[in-house]
Amino acid sequence: MHLPKIYTYSSKNQKSDFEFYALSKGLNSGKPLDTPCPNCFVISCRNTAELDHYRSLLFGLWKAKAFQSFLVGSVIPFIRIRDFKSFVFEQIEHLKTKEKEFKKDVQHFKALEQKERAMYEQLLLISELKRIYIARHLKR
Repeated sequence: MHLPKIYTYSSKNQKSDFEFYALSKGLNSGKPLDTPCPNCFVISCRNTAELDHYRSLLFGLWKAKAFQSFLVGSVIPFIRIRDFKSFVFEQIEHLKTKEKEFKKDVQHFKALEQKERAMYEQLLLISELKRIYIARHLKR
């Protein structure tokens, strides 16, 4: 797998099919995004497999709060692009020795995420049913 190209987002740059974004400002710095925003980095890949792999890696790093130690700034914390790049590339190199295990864990993670989404939808339905049971007895 090739290393992705990472650079600061600009609306003037042309968008490719195999890129995603990472938030660069705020306490959620490093969070992968599908749509760009003014305060983000672009992670440009060569194909869909790389895109999925690097998005999963960034999501895991963000969930593990791995970018928190790189935040600077007193009012609005942000991460510098060189810190972001060096840390991501360091993690990519580290994962090269554990690629099979990582892919397996990503599959487990995605399965858990689907179950979590289904449970959340069920909770919303239960909440709506509770509201309906009480609301049908109220005077309109």
